Amino acid sequence: MPPPTVPDEAAIRAVHASVRADSAIQYDFPWRRIEPEPDSPWLTALGEALQRFFVGLGPVWEVIFWGMLAVLAAILFISLFPPARAWFLEHVRRRKPPPVAEESWVPEAGAARALLAEAEALAGAQRYDEAVRLLLHRSIEDIERWRGGVVRPSLTSRDIAAVDALPGNARAVFARIVALVERGLFARRPLGAAEWQRARDDYAAFAL
Repeated sequence: MPPPTVPDEAAIRAVHASVRADSAIQYDFPWRRIEPEPDSPWLTALGEALQRFFVGLGPVWEVIFWGMLAVLAAILFISLFPPARAWFLEHVRRRKPPPVAEESWVPEAGAARALLAEAEALAGAQRYDEAVRLLLHRSIEDIERWRGGVVRPSLTSRDIAAVDALPGNARAVFARIVALVERGLFARRPLGAAEWQRARDDYAAFAL
């Protein structure tokens, strides 16, 4: 294998000089001074007006600063000292407006009697699970007619039973009926005459 050829240094300089002499190739960036654009008159006027406004509000900003500092100190004091926190909470509760009485949910008497008659017919055929489910489903329909925003598609029967809008006695009755239906559906423990009678009595005592 022949030894590698060593390039001629003079030839390299000549080629480099010819490339540098080519005016079509740019090697340097010409210096260009960028002159700042003059400010817009309206922008200058706006800046001066804002400056005068904030300077004129100097004493007001000082009052705001000390007021915020006092509020922060009061919050820290209430947070760090339990007696102060208890007094503050009691004072706030005392000043709360009384709750507005809302109409309670009670099924219409005629509809409740018709529902009981229909459910008793199912129970008479020993279809106790269906009878209790009928009480549950019709109750949900009654609640939806009473206040549509309470019943949403994403809520389960147990969720509806925990809604605060329901009065306490209605919530308790509804929760017991829900528990019986869940026992029959999910625990696979069929309901008997005793469970049906308990659900029927609960509903009748509440609705009638």
